[in-house]
Amino acid sequence: MNYFELFGLPIGFKVDTTQLRSAFMDVQKSSHPDKFTQASEEEQQEALENSATANKAFTLLNNSDKILPYVLEVTGYLESEEKYALQPDFLMEMMELNEAWMDASNEDEKSKIIEKVKNIENEIHSPVKKLLETPSIDTISQEGMLQIKEYYYKKKYLDRILEDFR
Repeated sequence: MNYFELFGLPIGFKVDTTQLRSAFMDVQKSSHPDKFTQASEEEQQEALENSATANKAFTLLNNSDKILPYVLEVTGYLESEEKYALQPDFLMEMMELNEAWMDASNEDEKSKIIEKVKNIENEIHSPVKKLLETPSIDTISQEGMLQIKEYYYKKKYLDRILEDFR
């Protein structure tokens, strides 16, 4: 069972937080360990695991950075330890930005490079923005899901570059 099923929510990149909170509270009410103090040790352990899973699911589905790869994984578009090949022109552009960063001699030059990276982030987000705002992936084509996957890997790369630049 995935986290969306746990809470009875449609699989999507944007979760209705009101529905999520309500579903979370319902799950916690029925499986909270405090309700099982008189139960067998096995039932107590199961309640503890269910409660921990609900907490983990609630946290993940509330995190916009984590929900994207989770949805891709749940739908089979992303595999753990996948070696995804980004387009050579994108990688060349990233290499040029890294070289420019290493050659930058002052904070103004570095700020301009960071600004370029942020502009690239906006450029890659623009084509998938509406897809990422849909509450259910049922309306997203396979082509759209593959675009989102490409976006995910590019964004991940850009985030790593920005982290290295700091």
